[in-house]
Amino acid sequence: MKTILTSFTILLFSFSMVSAQEETIFGVGNVDLTGVWGGASNSLVSFDGDYNFSEGGYFVFEFNNDYLFGWSGYGGRVDLEGDRKVRIDGNDFLFGYTHQSNKSIHPVAYVKAGVADLEITDFAEDRIGVFEPTVGMEANITRWFRLGLEGGYRFVTDVDSEGYSDGDFSSPIVGLRLKFGWSWD
Repeated sequence: MKTILTSFTILLFSFSMVSAQEETIFGVGNVDLTGVWGGASNSLVSFDGDYNFSEGGYFVFEFNNDYLFGWSGYGGRVDLEGDRKVRIDGNDFLFGYTHQSNKSIHPVAYVKAGVADLEITDFAEDRIGVFEPTVGMEANITRWFRLGLEGGYRFVTDVDSEGYSDGDFSSPIVGLRLKFGWSWD
């Protein structure tokens, strides 16, 4: 009886998998979930003429092999005169496009948008807006690992700390992206 029940369950599961390929939630309107990616993104950003390192990570879902949607987190610190330091930590939505991602080297474009915490040691704490478009090139090193180099601009808004403006934290950026995951389509 146990063998018959197990065989019947496997048969039903197999049948439901075949049937599910006909119509799926993500298949409606020709939008297919085709992969999942995550990794590290590290950038050089400028503050007051000095470039500093910003480290982060991200997780994205891939749709139709080229469109990415997910989350990005990052943090960076800058030393100022004296013992004062600036810290910016954020969590943003991440949108991306990888043109012909099946090619060994292909162009990419990303846009991060969200809010971040700005803290200036013993001086101010602030909630700021961040919008960061980038473009670059990505290389498929292996089926599960991609390496990208990108450049763009970080726009910072809503800085409300005395003596500082949006322009003090907005700057060009250059970044390196390590991308781990899988595309199954």
